[in-house]
Amino acid sequence: MSEHIKILLIEDNPADSDLIEDMLSDVDEQQFEIVTATLLSSALELLAEKDIDIVLCDLSLPDSQGLETFFAVRDKARKKPIIVLSGLSDETVALKAVQEGAQDYLVKGMVDANLLVRAIRYAIERNRMLVEIDGFAHTVSHDLKGPLTAIKVSSETIEKILRLPEDATLRDNLEKLLQIMTNNVDKASALIADLLKLAEAGQTPTELQDVDIREIVDAVLADLAGDLSDAGVKVEVGEGLGTVGANPTHIYQVFLNLVSNAIKHNDNPSPVIEITSGGLDEYERHLYRVRDNGPGIAVDVIGTIFVPFTKGESGGTGIGLSIVEKIVKVYGGWIQATNDGGACFDFALADYAK
Repeated sequence: MSEHIKILLIEDNPADSDLIEDMLSDVDEQQFEIVTATLLSSALELLAEKDIDIVLCDLSLPDSQGLETFFAVRDKARKKPIIVLSGLSDETVALKAVQEGAQDYLVKGMVDANLLVRAIRYAIERNRMLVEIDGFAHTVSHDLKGPLTAIKVSSETIEKILRLPEDATLRDNLEKLLQIMTNNVDKASALIADLLKLAEAGQTPTELQDVDIREIVDAVLADLAGDLSDAGVKVEVGEGLGTVGANPTHIYQVFLNLVSNAIKHNDNPSPVIEITSGGLDEYERHLYRVRDNGPGIAVDVIGTIFVPFTKGESGGTGIGLSIVEKIVKVYGGWIQATNDGGACFDFALADYAK
């Protein structure tokens, strides 16, 4: 999620809609972008067209009433958090909506700006945790099941072969089966290693120093030299990348994952990756951009690209960009993915305060 929280407000009462917009406009530490729909039909169109962070939804609309409104929004919201807005007479229905997947409900006329902002932030974070847990469960059950099944089958086959008289063919079969087992153990180990990296990415950094970003980028490019050469990728590194007070390993992981991602997903005949600095923002955070000239990020993925276990067409664990986002947040920053002549990742890093 970027610095702006993008809200779809589904509300047909102009007074209630204006009140919510006024409350959010008075918040100094957070910026909100609000798109309003007065009908369920128009709300569903906006959910399909726009990248939304959260939905505030009145259940009583001119073209839909009660839980039917919630179910329609939930099914179209692509796992985005929903806060139900209800009147006193609708609390029972609102509570039922929470039981069916809404993150929270607020009673109109009993909400101030602080409560509204807190509810929005908590709903986004809770929803994010739930999506991560769901993705984790899916990954463990799917990605580990394949390698473990292969290992089990190979082990059982070896056991049967060992009961037979030894000959050259049997020995060859054993070698093939052992290689299958080794390959699948490596796959399972790689996934577990990625999960550990994801867990460690959000921890408090140690061994802080002034990290020369150009040195980190050069180290990443040296380590990825083989992949860059195989893909024929040209890398253009801008001047003045500066230094950031950080743990060098964290910064290395950020650029390693972003550059690796750019190599993997760029099918341009003359692939190029740009790494540039945008200087400092108003909060003294260091701004950076990693952009390629490939096909860009698919529309159905771009809204969840930093959610763990979100996989594109090329497969993989879907953890790399999640690691990047967690590290960036540790350093008081933000990251945003857009399509700008290719996949473009803009992010900010603050010097970590000891």
